[in-house]
Amino acid sequence: MAGFSFEVVNALDYDELRPSYAPEAAAWVAERASLRHGSAMVDLAAGTGQLSKLFAGLGMTPIAVEPAPNMRAVLEGGLPGVRVVDGTAEEMPLPDGWADAVVVGNAFHHFEREAAFAEIHRVLRRGGSLALFWAWPLEEEQLSIPGVREIDEVVTTTRTSNQIATAYRSWAEVPDAAEGFGPFERRAFPVTHVLPSARLADLYATSSDVASLPDPIRHDLLDRIRRLSSELPETLHLPARSVVDLCERRA
Repeated sequence: MAGFSFEVVNALDYDELRPSYAPEAAAWVAERASLRHGSAMVDLAAGTGQLSKLFAGLGMTPIAVEPAPNMRAVLEGGLPGVRVVDGTAEEMPLPDGWADAVVVGNAFHHFEREAAFAEIHRVLRRGGSLALFWAWPLEEEQLSIPGVREIDEVVTTTRTSNQIATAYRSWAEVPDAAEGFGPFERRAFPVTHVLPSARLADLYATSSDVASLPDPIRHDLLDRIRRLSSELPETLHLPARSVVDLCERRA
């Protein structure tokens, strides 16, 4: 699906509070995709540049493609060495066969699937790699933390029929191979999401399925999360995982 704009989200909160990806996940992609120092890659729907930062640290040369100007501004300020361009998954301002790899962080559910795969295929060189990164909780471990289950139930009940949440859940299983690509290989890497419980509502406010709710419903939900969060430990250590779906571009 497409249509949601992250311009409505506080980009500074997004940068500070969103769960990070395990460095081991990026290293695995670099190894499996035979990326090396200077390899050209695209961080598609880059947000504030979490994946750009990881892969630049490994010596790659990422270009961050991001349509939301507020996200691009934070990315440019935080990663001045990374080139940032305005573009979408369906229309990237890049030459044919330019990239050794394309990485996507927690965003493919926002794309028009077939158009996005076709555009990624165009931008990748033959034999290049596509890696879909997902930041997912270890749900049972998180829900065992006193007070977290109640918050989760409130959020789940409120957004149950939300179109974005439904689209997001559709990627829970390994994706089917797309035209022009080989089959996906999935790996998961443990990571801990650490944040102050007082900022939990601010974190939920950066999530597209919450940010897209009608204003009265969203405000009520965030107020309820703030009240419930006051009973949590001061700092939350939320067990999570970075899941990567990796495939290769074919002819």
